[in-house]
Amino acid sequence: MQIFEYPYVIITILVACILVLGLVGAYFALQGVRAAKGKTEKDFTTIQKLEGIFGKMEKLRQNRCVLYISVSLDNVRSLYSDAKAWQIYSGVKPMLLAVFGEAEIAPYDQTNFVVLHSWDAEIVKARMNLCVEEVNRYLLKQSAINTVEIRFGSCTANAAGVSFDEAINRAKQACTMAEDKDITHTAWDSKVGKTVEKKIKMENNIENEIDNNRFFLEYQPVLDAKTKKIIGAEVLSRLNSEQEGVLTPGSFLSAVNSVGLSDKFDYYIFEKNCKWISNNREQRAKYIYNVNFSRNTICDAGFAERIMEIVEKYKLPYSAIALEVLEDETVTGEAKANMIQNLNILNEKGVVILLDDFGSGYTTFGDLHDLVIHIVKIDKSITQKAVNETGYVIMKNIIQTAKDLGMRTVCEGVETKEQEEAAIKAGCDLLQGFYYYKPMPVVKLEQVFAEEDGGE
Repeated sequence: MQIFEYPYVIITILVACILVLGLVGAYFALQGVRAAKGKTEKDFTTIQKLEGIFGKMEKLRQNRCVLYISVSLDNVRSLYSDAKAWQIYSGVKPMLLAVFGEAEIAPYDQTNFVVLHSWDAEIVKARMNLCVEEVNRYLLKQSAINTVEIRFGSCTANAAGVSFDEAINRAKQACTMAEDKDITHTAWDSKVGKTVEKKIKMENNIENEIDNNRFFLEYQPVLDAKTKKIIGAEVLSRLNSEQEGVLTPGSFLSAVNSVGLSDKFDYYIFEKNCKWISNNREQRAKYIYNVNFSRNTICDAGFAERIMEIVEKYKLPYSAIALEVLEDETVTGEAKANMIQNLNILNEKGVVILLDDFGSGYTTFGDLHDLVIHIVKIDKSITQKAVNETGYVIMKNIIQTAKDLGMRTVCEGVETKEQEEAAIKAGCDLLQGFYYYKPMPVVKLEQVFAEEDGGE
């Protein structure tokens, strides 16, 4: 019996040791914070001094770890004002000093910081968690919870040849990766480096890809839930990259948004679709084509006018045009007012307006109240969970709310017979997903349309 029990004793001891180390790390982190509470703004060091310390640590063969801290005030600005953002920031900044000031911390630029330390991973993790907790506690007091985003990227410079600038750059790359993955912290490694370099390359080249017309369209049909007849299709963009081959939006849209090209890209894809419809207007304009638009684009004061110019340029009926409002960001104030006005103008012209991915991200019931919406697209995560009782109740209530407001619904992401049955039972009007059709090139879409027309 002892022979069989022995491994479990070892495992128990190892687990206990890990827990003890974690508690010790947290304890010293808290002790360090208490010791640093009395520090003031002048206790921040400079990047130049950090570089000198980094060199001395290298000579002493000490563990050198650079932590890059990104503090984003974008949500505060969008919800309140610049003044409110800086007021909040003035309260956040001392907390960074309190948590990390036991080591060496220096402002990198206006809202980002660099920490140089030799702590082990457990202590660093404890300090990052403590920092987020302290900031959230402060934001709660300010009635501004979740308005400041803090991300961390770290780089451990074990190799003698890694310079201070290179260590910071790697830590920044890791922080960028944390932002992309929507997580708090990422540690740099060669894989992270390659991914970020690929992203930067994409950002540097994305406008050329648009100007050189290297994007093409694919379409995913949308069906009437009762008749199963195709009523239209969602327009999907693809990039034919010389280096990477064919890429889907997940590989290039972040680059489009990062370099501020969302409006140029949106209009480009919209016009590309309108031009395709016009090449066989009589047959193609019988269907409705919904094109995705960033809220940033829709908030442009001249958005409605630009859309009308493109539609009339290709002599298309407005009944074939649908705009899908993405849930990519929150908008307030004048931008929100512009958005409402633009959608109202296009609604009067007969343009169909869809609210994308309802039930996830920024999209809320407030959009149903503020915006003119004809069709609510239920996020695929809700559609696919509707096969169980709780998921079904959630989807049914969303559909009923839309109906009560005079809106239709489309369940996207239908991939199984069970999901289809749940959507139809809940009263969904339109269906979209791999169960019916995968995204397809225009040649295939024309074949599908021909079969549809022939079957009437």
